[in-house]
Amino acid sequence: MNPIPVLAPFVIVGGGYLMVRRQRHERARNAPLRGEIETHVCFDTTLYRASILGTGGFGGTRGQWISLRGPKRLTVGTDAFMISAPQALRELVFKGRESSIAFSQMPSRLVARDWIVITGQADGRQVQLAITKKEGLADIWQALARTGAAII
Repeated sequence: MNPIPVLAPFVIVGGGYLMVRRQRHERARNAPLRGEIETHVCFDTTLYRASILGTGGFGGTRGQWISLRGPKRLTVGTDAFMISAPQALRELVFKGRESSIAFSQMPSRLVARDWIVITGQADGRQVQLAITKKEGLADIWQALARTGAAII
């Protein structure tokens, strides 16, 4: 008898449980800083795309940009900011002074697109995140710079 059909539902349910658990852990850890950002919102916008740089794991994602699915939002406070992607079960919160921002241009399907690459500590580990929106990045750049993020 082949055990794979019997184990598959347990693997799927277990994977879903771990993803929800990770999201709850992220939200709990980010709660104080998220509350501060939401209390002092200086800038808020919808993002067109957001991708996180893979660090390894299943499928060998090291060095690959992984797109965050669903609607994405950037909320900037006085000295911190967060990118939330509820459908992807992700919320990344950065302190401005512990982060850096860089302007980049990466291919996006058929055209080259301008991106802002954020590097900093989120959820207790070093993260690189690239964000863009359809119409210009100047307002996002200025909002992130005002949090104290180092410009590279």
